[in-house]
Order: sequence, then C-alpha cells, then structure tokens
Amino acid sequence: MGSFQREDLIGSLIFFLILVILAWINLRKLRTGTYDYKALRKRGLMWTEIAVVLFLMQFILRKGDNRFLLVLGMFVLFAASQWLGAIYYDRKNNGER
Repeated sequence: MGSFQREDLIGSLIFFLILVILAWINLRKLRTGTYDYKALRKRGLMWTEIAVVLFLMQFILRKGDNRFLLVLGMFVLFAASQWLGAIYYDRKNNGER
C-alpha cells in the first residue's frame, strides 16, 4: 500500500503537467493584464497556507500511504507559484509607475 504503482506515477505526472500548464497560463496573464495585485497576493497567500496545512496534516497523520501526500505537495507548489508570481508582478509594475 505504501509503494507507488506504475499507474500512480503516471497519474501524478499527468496531474503535475496540468498544474504546470495552468500556472504558466496564469502567470502569462498576470504579466499582460491589469489586476489588483494586492488582492491576488492575499488570495494566493491564503491558498498557499491552506495547502501547506493540508500537506502537513497529511504528512503527520498518514498511515503509510504517500500518494495523496504527493498530490498535496504538487498543489502547494502550484499555489506558491501563483502567490510569488503576484508578488513579482506587483513589485515590477509598481517600479514602472
């Protein structure tokens, strides 16, 4: 139960690719659009914190099954990338004004 099967790794890779594509699309839109970056930063931080708490709860309370931990870890990276992207473009656009 604790080891990854081939199907688990293939599913995780597909989920990872979907998250990478979504992050790339969202960050590209952040670069060209006019957004309220303060709200995006707050929302991004909130989702990153939620994802980290869920990840840590799963890490502490798991019973030998690491598959869901892997998915939550990928979601933490996705949420953090959106949050850091909002911070980056907010600072970049404030410097240009």
